Amino acid sequence: MDMSVVGSVLTEQTKINTLETVNVNLLKKSNDQAEQQATQLLESIPPMPEDSKGNNIDTHV
Repeated sequence: MDMSVVGSVLTEQTKINTLETVNVNLLKKSNDQAEQQATQLLESIPPMPEDSKGNNIDTHV
């Protein structure tokens, strides 16, 4: 087997591995951002007063 073929195959595999690593990191970052936004949204909702819980019941399905 020609060593230049081996070298080119290893180079291409390295590129693929690098792209996969970048994609995984971008996906993790995207998930972290979505989690932060969801947390901020939940924290922005004011708590319901204790005495009004259970007064409004949705009867529509």
